[in-house]
Amino acid sequence: MITKERFIHAVRDELKLPLVNPDLEHDFDQKVQWRSMHRVRLFAALERLTGRKVPVRRLFEQTTVSGVYQLYTEPIEEEQPA
Repeated sequence: MITKERFIHAVRDELKLPLVNPDLEHDFDQKVQWRSMHRVRLFAALERLTGRKVPVRRLFEQTTVSGVYQLYTEPIEEEQPA
């Protein structure tokens, strides 16, 4: 499991974006001005850091940084076939 502090450091170190704990609740298009490429780079960094693969679709469904963080701290549910 990744701590919030380590998660914030990953964002700062990997993406060179300013982020503090309260920023976790902001929408991606607020405050830090996230771009899709920032999100993809973050997902890749978190996968390397945690060894955990989260479906990209689920990652992009999240509208906040906190939502992405939660995907890396909660158990992954088995996806049902469509």
